[in-house]
Amino acid sequence: MKTVSVTVDDDTHRRLRIMAAERGTSVSAMIRDHMLSVINGPAQGDAGETEPERRRRRLAELTGEFLDKGIGLSMSDNLAREEMYQERAPR
Repeated sequence: MKTVSVTVDDDTHRRLRIMAAERGTSVSAMIRDHMLSVINGPAQGDAGETEPERRRRRLAELTGEFLDKGIGLSMSDNLAREEMYQERAPR
């Protein structure tokens, strides 16, 4: 494995350290990942999105899959309050 040195100003370095800490990684890992994405191109659906954006996108995909398969509940399937208590009433 080779080492690459990059010179940046103090403010840029500080901001990179903060960003890396927020992501739970290191500045080196962030730069390595960025360099790999430049070489390989971004992963499909992952064009520079943040973790919350990735989670929102994945949730929307799963919701769409559930709707396509008819999985889940709709409000029309819910019982009215009276119907719910009638079903529980002793007979």
